[in-house]
Amino acid sequence: MKKYIFIALLFLTSCSARKVQIEKENIKKDSIATTTTNVKTVDSIKKTDSTTINTNIDIDEIIVTPIDSTKPIYINNVPYKNVVLKIKKTKANTLYTNNKTESEIKIKDSTAIATVKKSEVSTKESKKVDSKPRYYYLLALLVLILIMYFLWRQRR
Repeated sequence: MKKYIFIALLFLTSCSARKVQIEKENIKKDSIATTTTNVKTVDSIKKTDSTTINTNIDIDEIIVTPIDSTKPIYINNVPYKNVVLKIKKTKANTLYTNNKTESEIKIKDSTAIATVKKSEVSTKESKKVDSKPRYYYLLALLVLILIMYFLWRQRR
């Protein structure tokens, strides 16, 4: 009989129940950063060659040819005797203009793309222990005391 009381006492006075909750959380962070750089370079070179030639020619030509030497002729208060007079005036104007312009334009266009990819994985683990106290062992102790009391009463 003592053995049965001892076994019942062991089952009734066990510890409180314990509940364990484990949470695992994986956090993954991905980020992509793209940098685009556009560079445009314009080189412009202008060359100008300008040439102007202006020519003015004035020709006064007087031809005096004698015919008869007995009769004088006066030109600009200069006496000429019996001559044939030829006066020839020639004017020539020449204008030569050369405007030469050369333009050289160089355009350089370049694009640079830089991409950075960053990936980060972090694991977070949390553990919660929830234990609720059970008071069965006090009840078992009280029942044991009552049983012992009744057994003691019956023996007397």
